[in-house]
Amino acid sequence: MFNHEYKKEAQEKLRRAVEKYQKACEYLENAAGSLYQTRVNRGVEIIQLCENYINTLANSPKDFSKVVTKLKFQLKQITGTDWELIYSEPNTNVAAAGGAGVMAGAGVALLGPTAAMAIATTFGTASTGTAIASLSGAAAVNAALAWLGGGALTVGGGGMVAGNALLALAGPIGWGIGGVALAGSALWKSNENEKIGDEANNRAIEIEGDTAKVNITKKEVNFLEEETVKLANLIQSELQFFKKNAPLNYLDFSQSLKQRIATLINSIEALSQSIKKTVDLKM
Repeated sequence: MFNHEYKKEAQEKLRRAVEKYQKACEYLENAAGSLYQTRVNRGVEIIQLCENYINTLANSPKDFSKVVTKLKFQLKQITGTDWELIYSEPNTNVAAAGGAGVMAGAGVALLGPTAAMAIATTFGTASTGTAIASLSGAAAVNAALAWLGGGALTVGGGGMVAGNALLALAGPIGWGIGGVALAGSALWKSNENEKIGDEANNRAIEIEGDTAKVNITKKEVNFLEEETVKLANLIQSELQFFKKNAPLNYLDFSQSLKQRIATLINSIEALSQSIKKTVDLKM
């Protein structure tokens, strides 16, 4: 049949494009989950290490406690109702180990809303335009699920029901569903080979462009995670320095130590700001 090979090649090109797109989205989803886990695990770890040190330091500067409280607030915002379970989990290894992975006992990965909240707090906004990372508790989870479903019902979206459906059927956001829609369409099954080939080629080009955007977004998510780890490592190292080398009373600190602890406080503030950053989905 005329143009049959052209149609076949175009359809195969589209299939390959869809596969690459779905794989890229899977990597992006995993990156968002990793970022969420790192933010929670390292954030809680740093809070507990800071609080332990503050409790041993007489007359500690007020700004020290303030930034730790702010960091705790930022983490509570992105974890919602799971905060009490995550933060209150007994973990006697934190003070002694002081390294990555000490939150294993908290079981963050087992918490129900983690997948939704990882995606929503990395990318999403609520239907009101409010960043989901700024919500807390049940409101945060509900907003996340509504966003995953395409927005609140009041603005024509699928709401929480659709969000839950996407989580069940295709993972957070349901990436890739639209990419394979052509495969089941009447156009795909028709005998208009040239028209089918043109449509498949155009769709493949569009999906290839979307794949590139997804890959760029993933790099940005990875950068945020690297930033979190870098700041957490710096803070942890500085806390260890003060525990080993500084007096137990802040009033006895030399000027250089006071300047150094001021830098530490700024680093904790920077970590707090980093945790609430989101990435712009370029879709």
